[in-house]
Amino acid sequence: MKKVLLCAFVVFCLVVYHSYAQIAWDAEKFMPLSEVKRGMKGKGYTVFSEITVEEFECEVVSVEYNFVPGWHVVWMEGLSDNFKRTGVAGGMSGSPIYIDGRLMGAISLGGFSQREHSNLFGVTPFELMVKVAQRGMEPNLSYEGAQLFNLDSSAAMHQHRLDAGQSLLRDGRVAQVPRAFDEIWLDSVAEMPSQMRSARLSIPVALPTLNSDVMRFVKPVFDKLNFTPVQAAGGGGPIKESPVEEGQIIGTEFVRGDVSFFGYGTITYVEGNELLAYGHSAMAEGNVNIPLSGGYVHFIFPSRARSSKIAAPTQPVGTLVQDRDPAIAGIIGKHPSYIPVNVNVQTTDGKRHQKFYEVIRHRSFSPIYTAMGAWMLMDTLDFYLGDYTLNMGATITLKENPDLKTRELVYKNIFSSRGSPGFGVSQTLMMPMFQLATNPYTKVQVEDVTLDVNIEDKRRTARIQSLRMDKLRYRPGDTVAVEITLQPYLEMPIVQTGTITIPKDVPDGLVTLLATNASFHEAWQRNRAPLNFRHRNINQLVELLQRGENNSEIIMELFVPEPGLTVQGKEFAHLPPSVMSVMNTAKQIGNSGYTVGTTLHIDQMSTDYVVYGSGMIRFVVDRNAE
Repeated sequence: MKKVLLCAFVVFCLVVYHSYAQIAWDAEKFMPLSEVKRGMKGKGYTVFSEITVEEFECEVVSVEYNFVPGWHVVWMEGLSDNFKRTGVAGGMSGSPIYIDGRLMGAISLGGFSQREHSNLFGVTPFELMVKVAQRGMEPNLSYEGAQLFNLDSSAAMHQHRLDAGQSLLRDGRVAQVPRAFDEIWLDSVAEMPSQMRSARLSIPVALPTLNSDVMRFVKPVFDKLNFTPVQAAGGGGPIKESPVEEGQIIGTEFVRGDVSFFGYGTITYVEGNELLAYGHSAMAEGNVNIPLSGGYVHFIFPSRARSSKIAAPTQPVGTLVQDRDPAIAGIIGKHPSYIPVNVNVQTTDGKRHQKFYEVIRHRSFSPIYTAMGAWMLMDTLDFYLGDYTLNMGATITLKENPDLKTRELVYKNIFSSRGSPGFGVSQTLMMPMFQLATNPYTKVQVEDVTLDVNIEDKRRTARIQSLRMDKLRYRPGDTVAVEITLQPYLEMPIVQTGTITIPKDVPDGLVTLLATNASFHEAWQRNRAPLNFRHRNINQLVELLQRGENNSEIIMELFVPEPGLTVQGKEFAHLPPSVMSVMNTAKQIGNSGYTVGTTLHIDQMSTDYVVYGSGMIRFVVDRNAE
């Protein structure tokens, strides 16, 4: 027993020892802020091209205490020609600055718009950066990523539907059509303080060439985190391995493979298998577990607004474990796993393409980057302007979880319009992944994602133009034939006939027939009976994420204006007011609620088009009708 306890104690001591940083303050190697004076000359180190670290001279201009509370800044000016050619640039964050042979700090601020001030930059003192390493150098294995955006759950649930299109409803709008998802994200973006926004160097994120729609989508996300998208530089460089040393590029491949998103800065200091970098945070998430990769600099792109290093990832080098205001800290070695995404695309020329990429595991970014990667591939493989029809099948496979009844979310749908074929695909993937990642019930991880897409260079859309019924009085149990006139895009109108049966227990009175596309019907149902869509456990959430009709179907619904009642997810119709009042007592708050109208029956009619629009007709149910 004593031997067992002794072994346990030794293991505990080893774990505790390893959790503390090797990087500690050493006055012989590092210069404290108290010794920094105006006029001191220094030397900085950064990569201007490829993987060669170059030296540049600089001079202390001033020391500013509490630039923001607890963060002091040494303002310096670059003096060497190599630095003056570019000025301070995005991606230089973390470049080490030495004075009298001792490491004083790392570049973290600069990039002022006036060209005469482009050589002015701020330095985070190294004594602040060391404290980040002292927070612990073990990865946070329970890390899932912060929830950076607050999407209303009901909006998020139906955001991946198509717009309702023009409505024929004589009463006006039945339900509020969801806003574009990026508008909702814009609402949730909290701006940085103006002083920080103007001075802190942004983190460049190298991406493949993007169309304007993708840029509009990603801008509010990047603005929130002070990321700058750098186009046409997401691919790899000619060098596949770079040194892990001071002045070299370091960053995170948010996406890697056939699609690459790489956010980067510069290494400040390396000791053993530990490193400090950036001189500011990446996303300020604290104790984290994020992959780190080295990088290769193509060139520095000079700009009056803000110059930027144009870089590409090389090899994975380790794990980011601390992400805090004065610095990021990482360990060299293994890195966390990614989410595999397999994409199979048949383009308009009939050719098949198999593509693959991986996405970091993060509550907010996994859904975004999975969606963006798919969108980008659609546009790159075929086109992103012009008419198209896209048939899609998507499977999101979840990791084993005892709380889950199913591990696969399967989506099949068709999209057609003018513009980017990848738009509908990206929405289909993003919202379910976001809802699962942010659910309040249990930890759900995505194991992999598979996407199968067939693209045609023809627009197959049709708008509901009119509805027609044979008569205006029917008996309970009758089957109603409805002629629906569709206006296809650039074609002659066509008429399709659908049928819907009136339930036998429908009381006499006025009934409304609604014919609509899938998107509008979903929005109407959420407005009519919102408690039917309020999940109370993970399996109810998964069921809601799986619901929804195909965009090529016309949904026909019979409903009456009388209220109903939803109790714990089950809807009751034709209840006397006294019964509803008893069932909807104060004891049931949150579990019950009235519905706006009662649905009698729903049926679908398939078409060869992606359907837009809606219309309705009122008729009378009369047991004595002929």
